Amino acid sequence: MYLTISKKFEISCSHRLFNSNWSDEKNLVYYGNESRGEFGHGHNFDVTFIFNGPINEKTGMVINVSEIKERISVLLNEKYDHKFLNMDAKPFDKIIPTPENITCQLLSDAENLFENHSVNLVACHLGEESDIDVTAYRDNKINRRFYFNFSAARRTYSPNLSEEENMQLFGKATNKSGHGHHYKVKCSLEGYPDSESGSIRSEAEIKKILNEIYKKYDHNNLNTDINELINKPITSEILCRQLFNEISANLKIKKLKLNENDYFFIEYDDKMQFKMGIKSSFHAAHRLSSELLSAQEITEIYSNCANPNGHGHKYKVEMVLDGKLDEQSGIMYNLSDITQRLEKILSVWNYKHLDLETDDFKNMISTGENIVSVLWHKLNNEFDNKLFLLSLWETNNNCFTIRRSTK
Repeated sequence: MYLTISKKFEISCSHRLFNSNWSDEKNLVYYGNESRGEFGHGHNFDVTFIFNGPINEKTGMVINVSEIKERISVLLNEKYDHKFLNMDAKPFDKIIPTPENITCQLLSDAENLFENHSVNLVACHLGEESDIDVTAYRDNKINRRFYFNFSAARRTYSPNLSEEENMQLFGKATNKSGHGHHYKVKCSLEGYPDSESGSIRSEAEIKKILNEIYKKYDHNNLNTDINELINKPITSEILCRQLFNEISANLKIKKLKLNENDYFFIEYDDKMQFKMGIKSSFHAAHRLSSELLSAQEITEIYSNCANPNGHGHKYKVEMVLDGKLDEQSGIMYNLSDITQRLEKILSVWNYKHLDLETDDFKNMISTGENIVSVLWHKLNNEFDNKLFLLSLWETNNNCFTIRRSTK
């Protein structure tokens, strides 16, 4: 298992993407509107820093998120927030402040703040709604994601199965009149920003490629209007793979994520592997305290989280399973079955005080690190070691994630 803790911040800043060695026309073609305006334009960025390390037995934490907040806030306030990056923040007086370069620099700057700490800063994420989505890793490799949405009708149905088998698997979704979804597609590219443009690839070029796919699928019927899908199972898995293959013909993407709604998604990658993700939540109370700490230490370390009467959260959960596609049915798993099994496990904690009303935390501090660890073992056992990733949001800004170790 590989455990990470993520802490999100918000900054507002301005920048201009412009290579002074290029003509105005070339800058406009490459960067689009981001090249306009001599004095810059603005963004409201979400910046997330991601840490890895062992859980401290005394505190139940990898690192106190208050410590992250304290150190990172100083950096962001002094160098990035409410600044014109091209003029106010080095090295952006010399390199172009593209999202890729900003994210790499944020990671480098923050890494210095934790040099002598047992925790490792492993990645930084920069986002602005669906327009900008970049993650930088310690080796400066970048994962840049691009989005597009489309609406389409479909009948969820496999021609390889009988009507009765289709009904058992897909229920009302097999209705011959069809139904619709507003699909969200996220394409991931991986690589290193080049020194000339500061980008992995021209955003304008990428959006042109994706727009062709959008025009092909938007407001069409997947069963009848898309030649490549005729006589194939019409499922999210099959659609995700088809979109990946079509986009990959012109754009080398690492993976593609397809949401048909907010709580269910499919991923397909360049290794021809599928993953299924489901989101859910539960409401629970808890109190952070430790028998290994003095009363003063408990107050200093946990602050308000040590309130004697407890406090609570609406915990958000994202579970990702891997597995093989059944080509006959076109699915990895029965979505209804997987969802019910997840909800059954979460129901043990739902509307409970974790420390006082469950057995899981009677001898364990109910920190986010420990909660996600306990939940990992429950779910991995339930789903026969198919659990690939599990994320637990305690708040919108604090997330705890376990990934299956690849070592």
